[in-house]
Amino acid sequence: MGDANRGSFAKRRASFPSSSSENILANTDKPIRRSANVLIKHGKYVLAGAFGCWWTGIADEIVGIYEGPSGWIRSLLVASVAFHACSVMIFLYLVLFLPYIRGYIPNYPKWQESARLRVIVPLLTASIFLGWSGYVVSLSQAGKRTVLSALKDAAVDAAKSGLKTASTQRPMGLLSAIGGTTALYSLTIGILGFIPTPKNAPVRKND
Repeated sequence: MGDANRGSFAKRRASFPSSSSENILANTDKPIRRSANVLIKHGKYVLAGAFGCWWTGIADEIVGIYEGPSGWIRSLLVASVAFHACSVMIFLYLVLFLPYIRGYIPNYPKWQESARLRVIVPLLTASIFLGWSGYVVSLSQAGKRTVLSALKDAAVDAAKSGLKTASTQRPMGLLSAIGGTTALYSLTIGILGFIPTPKNAPVRKND
């Protein structure tokens, strides 16, 4: 009787594909694993960026300069914010508009062969570089009346490893400005990284 039951059970198991259970587990775990990977990959940038922004107080510094007297530092800060916003818009164009509206994902590894990416990638790089540099200069030299005095003090700051120099608005110092700006961009990129990619969107080779 026991042998008959074991034989019938073996026959029932043989009627299913051998990899069916593995496929079910893979399909069940796939979304969870993807979510976990995304959370770990981009969450660390968000946490590090948020902590860096809080530690350096970059938000208060930006607001203080913007609400302060007009001058070249304030103008440079406004331009940096504009470049930062431009970088965000380009990222949204790449991760939202093209996959969800146009229905495809650009072939980023071969961006030089794409007529579209040949323009977008340099623009994105330039906007990030100009925005980051503008933030660093404006935050580290807040309160300087002339560009010449700012350049002179920037050289002194670099020689003193980012020690703060005396000014009416107490600038952050070179290293603090670099750290705060880098944290701000890390936070931005980390948040943008949480935008999901459409599952069925193909990678377009020729764009």
